[in-house]
Amino acid sequence: MKLSFKFFPVKDLFYSVVPTAGTYGGYIQGIAPNIFPNMWIAIIIGLVLSIVLALIFYYENIKAYKKSLAEILATGYFMNFTGRLGKLLKTKTPIHFSFPDGSIKTFTSNMIRVEIGMPISLSSLNKYSENVEMNSDIVYVREETYSEPFWVRAKVEDNVLVIYEFPRTLFSISRYMKEDFSDVYKAEKNSKRIYSFFHEKIDQLRIEYSSEISNSKLNFITV
Repeated sequence: MKLSFKFFPVKDLFYSVVPTAGTYGGYIQGIAPNIFPNMWIAIIIGLVLSIVLALIFYYENIKAYKKSLAEILATGYFMNFTGRLGKLLKTKTPIHFSFPDGSIKTFTSNMIRVEIGMPISLSSLNKYSENVEMNSDIVYVREETYSEPFWVRAKVEDNVLVIYEFPRTLFSISRYMKEDFSDVYKAEKNSKRIYSFFHEKIDQLRIEYSSEISNSKLNFITV
């Protein structure tokens, strides 16, 4: 990410970092008066140390922004997809699914298997999503308790409904961080770090809502 005043600690620079330059200078001259006999030299060195500190704040702010963005997306994804599906599978009531050919098939939760692919980078997200879309169909969940259409990617194997999920919301990160995703190399490098924050938040939410969802039926795999 190129230098941006959005993340540069301007307030810290004026109210904390810059004033401490003189303090650093006085401290440096105090501990080594023979090496730094000139107060201005000591102040300059103190200013350099202050700038280094400001850069540390800058990169910490960038990290905090990326983590915050990943956590917001993870929370939205969990609440609207993973958690929603987990709650549905926790019930013993048969679930009806509408298939592309117009047929409606019913499965109990023990006859449903869910695979959730958690990508480690943008390339793995692309690869997994393409594979899922190629080998499964859009199937609608006929659940009266939901006012909005609820669909999943799935296929039937040996009378078992296999549902394939992955965080599609991760594709939207490039819109928020265009510079970090401006080419293939940057996208691959930066996505790994951001996706790790996403995974950590998902794991946290799985623990937090463990009493409400069927964790045993949600098979999270790294892809």
